[in-house]
Amino acid sequence: MPGIRMALLGAIATTIVIGIGVLIAIGPSLIQTLERTKPTPVMLSFSMVNGWNAPQWCNDLASVLQKHDVKATVFVTGEVAEQHPECVTAFASQGTDVGSQTYRYVNLNAVADYQYALEEVRMGKEAVDRAGNIDSHVFRAPFGETNQDIYSLLSSSDITADFSYTTQYNKYEGDQFVKHDLVSCDCRDEPERIEQLLKLDLPIIINIDNNTAVGEIESLIVSLKEKEMSLVSASELTETDLTVEGASA
Repeated sequence: MPGIRMALLGAIATTIVIGIGVLIAIGPSLIQTLERTKPTPVMLSFSMVNGWNAPQWCNDLASVLQKHDVKATVFVTGEVAEQHPECVTAFASQGTDVGSQTYRYVNLNAVADYQYALEEVRMGKEAVDRAGNIDSHVFRAPFGETNQDIYSLLSSSDITADFSYTTQYNKYEGDQFVKHDLVSCDCRDEPERIEQLLKLDLPIIINIDNNTAVGEIESLIVSLKEKEMSLVSASELTETDLTVEGASA
């Protein structure tokens, strides 16, 4: 009997060793397969380029996002945040990311004075933070225009994620901004275009400004959810908490 038990234990041990070896061998490929089956993240990026229809547009959009349980990202200028603080609180209170886009929606590429550009970026973030009682860390440059100073401007303003570009977003990692590839479009009326972009297997950013009717935005959201697309915020995409509530200085 002792001999049988020893043989059984030996067989079990051998099976365990073989199993561990198989897991080690196939583990990386299994992880890669699982990652490939994850849905491509789609981020709705809204921009308040002016305040002509605030706060109605903000309140209506916030209601639509909440109704469809959609997380998104909204960029607001410092001026709009000061004039219409409810535009910030309407989004931040429900978990939508709120970021800044300078104070006056200034083309940073046309600003020769570094200190002035830094003031625009800092004042924009500070105004958004005060309006919503938040600490925001996400930014988008007006008109998508940047220059070689952009990373210095952002890091000096405690901004850790940048969505200024059409082919990448930049995330602050290890004391530097690291580029992450993406594709972007202004394809509100073309859900089929978004499906084409999904084949690229890169995150997709859909850029929308406040000149777009909220009803049109809701139709797009319904279409995307019907196609079971993964709608994410900037925080979810970057895996970083970019909008901290109740943290305004």
